[in-house]
Amino acid sequence: MPEAITIPDPVAGPGAVGQVQIDRHAGPSDRTAPPLVIVGGMTQTLASWGAQVRPLSAQRPVLVYEARGQGQTRLATRNVSPPVHVGDFEHLLDALGVTEPVDLCGFSFGGRIALGIAAERPARVRRLVLSGVGAGRGALGRVILRAWREALGTGDLEALAWLSLADTLGPRYLEANESVLAAFVKATVRRNSYENTAALFAQTLDDGPDSPWAPLRLAPRVRAPVLLLTGQLDRLASPSELEALAAAFPNPARVEVLPDVGHTVAIEAPEPWRARVLDFLA
Repeated sequence: MPEAITIPDPVAGPGAVGQVQIDRHAGPSDRTAPPLVIVGGMTQTLASWGAQVRPLSAQRPVLVYEARGQGQTRLATRNVSPPVHVGDFEHLLDALGVTEPVDLCGFSFGGRIALGIAAERPARVRRLVLSGVGAGRGALGRVILRAWREALGTGDLEALAWLSLADTLGPRYLEANESVLAAFVKATVRRNSYENTAALFAQTLDDGPDSPWAPLRLAPRVRAPVLLLTGQLDRLASPSELEALAAAFPNPARVEVLPDVGHTVAIEAPEPWRARVLDFLA
């Protein structure tokens, strides 16, 4: 069941607190694996990971959380920049009494936050799994982001949700699930705030090559073993961009490209994604 965990909220002011929405599962009692912490994509919420949490938690403890600006998390969004997300992660682990290093998994926006956490707080990350994160986005990825910003600029979160479906889901998944796409869009709009999403877009996507939060700037500082996953048809984190990011880590990163899927690998190919993640974390 979702829980609201109280943590410090320095963005709201000195001594202020807020709440992070989480879903956690203890895992089997006869195993001692560290927790797997998952941070989802920009408009993803706890529900986005429902199909993964139960099978993952059959093997190990699992914690999914909605970051500042996502879903039902209640933290000030005047500042949702990457260093604030790093601080929130640490505050959340402290509030939950998690002192050992965790395995950290991030997708897309969440992957970039996870990469920043691993670089900034290396003692808190045992292994790192990134899906849908490359060295850069390339011209196509930059055009897609520009289109998303333009859609968001209309003041209509539904327009962004529809546009992003075509940009993030592969053709095979769209064909098989066309009848439920409208429900996907309605759920995205219902579970997220337009104002918070706009803040995330404005403050977390400026990670060009000169930014200290660019993947190629962060990767050389990561000490943990790394697994990089992408879809063969991912237009935001192409296989070539994944290979370029892999080369930037101080230790060789493992690269997995899943065939015939787009950006949202864990949704489009849930079992192959999960098998690779669990194998890497074992």
